Amino acid sequence: MKFPSLSTFVNSIKNVLSRFPFEIGFAFLGTIAATVYIEISDLNLTAESICMRLILIANLGLVLSLSVTLFSESYSNSFPKKYLLRVLLLFILTGLFFLIDPLKRETDFFRFILLALAAHLSVSFAAYFGKGHVNAFWQFNRVIFLRFLIGGIYSAALFLGLAAAVGSMNFLFNFNFDWDTFAILWVWIVGIFQTVFFLSGVPTNLNGLEKDTTYPHGLKIFTQFVLIPLATVYAIILLAYEAKIMLEWELPKGLVSNLILGYAVFGLLSLLLIYPIRNQDENKWLKTFSRSFYYVLIPLILLLLWAVLARVIDYGITEERYFLIILAAWLTFINAYFLISKSQNIMIIPFSLCLLTIISVYGPQGAFSTSRRSQINELQELFRNHGSLDGDKIISLKLKPGKEDMSRMINIVDYLVNMHGIESFRPILKRDPGIIQDSLLSVNSEKKYDSITSNWEIKSRQKLWLYTYLNLKPDDASGSKLNLGTNRAEAFNMDLLPLNEADYMLPLSVPSDTLSNIIDSRKLLISRVANQNKLKVIYGPEEKYVILDTLINQLEMEFKKQKLADKQDLQVSRELLSKNLEFNGLSLQIVFNRINFNDNKDLLSADAYVLIKLKN
Repeated sequence: MKFPSLSTFVNSIKNVLSRFPFEIGFAFLGTIAATVYIEISDLNLTAESICMRLILIANLGLVLSLSVTLFSESYSNSFPKKYLLRVLLLFILTGLFFLIDPLKRETDFFRFILLALAAHLSVSFAAYFGKGHVNAFWQFNRVIFLRFLIGGIYSAALFLGLAAAVGSMNFLFNFNFDWDTFAILWVWIVGIFQTVFFLSGVPTNLNGLEKDTTYPHGLKIFTQFVLIPLATVYAIILLAYEAKIMLEWELPKGLVSNLILGYAVFGLLSLLLIYPIRNQDENKWLKTFSRSFYYVLIPLILLLLWAVLARVIDYGITEERYFLIILAAWLTFINAYFLISKSQNIMIIPFSLCLLTIISVYGPQGAFSTSRRSQINELQELFRNHGSLDGDKIISLKLKPGKEDMSRMINIVDYLVNMHGIESFRPILKRDPGIIQDSLLSVNSEKKYDSITSNWEIKSRQKLWLYTYLNLKPDDASGSKLNLGTNRAEAFNMDLLPLNEADYMLPLSVPSDTLSNIIDSRKLLISRVANQNKLKVIYGPEEKYVILDTLINQLEMEFKKQKLADKQDLQVSRELLSKNLEFNGLSLQIVFNRINFNDNKDLLSADAYVLIKLKN
């Protein structure tokens, strides 16, 4: 095997820099932003937000710049036109930088994923769409996919080798390279090495690939003996299930939507991979599979629509249901195209999916606007049914809802706050959500959103405010007993708290609070694990849990021993109500004042102090 010389390697790097200057620039921007993000993580929310947005924009910029370059090279655009397209792209990305903020709005994170999907799809056809060079399109994507795969293997090997070297230096020379060293190492390998390696393998003679007849034998074996059998198994199972529910006339299970999409993905991927050889005489059965796939897909698309629309009618549209609907519509279009069209242009698959993805990101027809409107309408209807709608504004509940309606109200409130923020309630609240949001941004009157206050904690406060304002009862929705005193234990001398030489003391209320603070330059975060008798404690990179099942069992035994009267509190020692954790640089003790649990041993609420002692 002949290895490339140093001069060849240097020339390759120069060619990448001259051919893809914007792509390399975005790679460096994203890598530097990721490095800074790792170093300042959990120290300042505003700085984190800026770094996160730079990382996302750099990723989009890299992929979209590659699409622009491929388009310009394929259509032989002049030098000014090529750079005009790149400058236009810079303006669009700058606008997106100020528009998205995933640390503040969860929907923006999903918007980025959709934009990234559309950008990657655009790379696949940017050089060929409109030319009819279907074979060149297939060969190009084969080359860049293999290049990306090989680059990933090289990057992983390089990281493991260097990480082992850094670990050896820690062990042999007592260096103190922490976890962030390894994270930064991985970021630079993926951000720079992987990017340069991949770009150096992007074909230069884009139009010349039309005459390339290369087809890897291993790819045929993989498609023939793995993908197509999997797709066939999916089809048999799904058709049998469809026959079953038709005979029994029952509602399809929600999971069936994912199975149908899985079949569609396996099937379409198989068709794309066998495209160059499907008409060869020795592969006639592949052509039979290609044709039968679309006929089998027809009843499955109808089943998918049935499963989704049945839940939309009952519960409204969410982002997940929105995407299931548009994917069903897209599959219907693709199915009709390949059954009717004689050209069988496979470029229509990534192009149409890219277009559909872009349409779903922003605008009134988008996934997030549609879902928000639907869930607001659902919430209004629920409040109207319980006499708590004043015009189009929801007000505090007057009639106590049943468990199911209470659960739906709380789920919708949680969804709207998590995905769209408290501002999404503006059309249906009498109070100004903007004012409420500002008042909830601080831990106290001096701490604002751009301080150490976490976004998670802010959302928790917004939900609690809405629960109180609208008279929503989470305990009613969960079916827990409202009489918290039924099983309530408290510490002896509860008002007298021994500090035990603690450096800090913080109050904690479960489940309403998410404790968040900075201790010795690292974030301390304590929260209840949903629907479990467990607290999650995060300090810097370390994550530990406080399990309360044993404590609740002990308290229940004490209740039985003492045979207390109804509503009488159980008093126990502070030692029993204390939990200790050890972290790197910090000792932590959670001292409970009160613990409430129901007869099912479910933790309902607890009040505690967190005592913190720094280690030298």
